[in-house]
Amino acid sequence: MLILITLGILDKNAPIDIFDPAHIRYGSVLGRIGLATFIGAILYLNFSFTQRIYISLITLITYYLCLIFIPVPEYGAGNLTFEGNLVGWFDRNFMPGKLKQGTYDELALLTQFPAICLTIFGTIAGDILLRNYASLQKLKYLFLFGITGVIAGLVWNLIFPINKHLWSSSFIMLTSGMAFTFLAVFYWIIDIKGYKKWSFFFRVIGVNSLVIYLAVRFINFNYSSELLFSGIYKYAPESWHEVYNALGGFVLVWLFLYFLYRNKIFIKV
Repeated sequence: MLILITLGILDKNAPIDIFDPAHIRYGSVLGRIGLATFIGAILYLNFSFTQRIYISLITLITYYLCLIFIPVPEYGAGNLTFEGNLVGWFDRNFMPGKLKQGTYDELALLTQFPAICLTIFGTIAGDILLRNYASLQKLKYLFLFGITGVIAGLVWNLIFPINKHLWSSSFIMLTSGMAFTFLAVFYWIIDIKGYKKWSFFFRVIGVNSLVIYLAVRFINFNYSSELLFSGIYKYAPESWHEVYNALGGFVLVWLFLYFLYRNKIFIKV
């Protein structure tokens, strides 16, 4: 958790000015993953399958009730605008450092609670796969959780809008439902049907996902693409140059990851 939080701060602030902490952004994707995984692991070790579901649902309902019924100074209760929502007010008053959106930060404090629920749902999916069920039974449970989550998210959206910046409860239910559904589909294709070779392209990326997440921040693959491929795509219409250059950068990224894969270099936290 601490390593991911540190890497996240570096990623969002490089070059980081350690002598001016007030202008450092402390919220980050990596930090969120680290904290959510840490809390999720503690809950996994101490609470049952069913208890974790209840914890997630209670947390999401409580989060919804807080944003709807707790009044924000000057804006009142239930205001979900950028300036008037409870999350933004809490960030401005209690989150140290710089806020990404100025009036709030989508990766700051209160939004961590629904994000943890998303991670808990991940442990539920893992439990289903680990249980001594028949493959089709596992598939049925994954689809059941997936469809339930999508429907719950869409229905909840009617009173609590699906919103990525607020990590709204409806957003968590929808995205977790989609994740369960996609997991079910790929479990059926790869594990049940045995179609595995096609996934090699994605496996190369997945085994070093943290590496490439940080590498594209510090290595300019698009500049390398321009040096290597602009002599070819310069004959294409100019409006397509940026597209071809981005595609070339993506190829270089994958080849970099493939080099790590072939040499069995897998960097994890």
